[in-house]
Amino acid sequence: MSELVREIVEVTAFIGGDEENPLLTVEAEGLVPTAGWSRVRLDPHVYITPPDDGVQDFDLVGDRPSDAGADALTAVEAAWEGPLDDWCIGVRVHAVDNMIEDEIYEPWDEDDDASEAA
Repeated sequence: MSELVREIVEVTAFIGGDEENPLLTVEAEGLVPTAGWSRVRLDPHVYITPPDDGVQDFDLVGDRPSDAGADALTAVEAAWEGPLDDWCIGVRVHAVDNMIEDEIYEPWDEDDDASEAA
């Protein structure tokens, strides 16, 4: 059975794909309490309506080993790629002890872009 990892260490989100089909890629590194975890992955939260803050939530989860291993914090990592929703401005990855957010891009004012180009 899957469960949240202990702690998130780092989260990176970026946009790929092309202008017509942008892709969101999320990479996360975390710590688990023992060695031997399998199927470590990012599970996106599913929304009926987009969240007010524009942040896509993910859980960093994996399967704990069935045999009790030695207690030693072990690094794990996972990545997720999928379509970028037009409302999404950042991501938030959850673990048992913490969560980390990363903005996909800084919101900007169109007037600033026009003045910089002049």
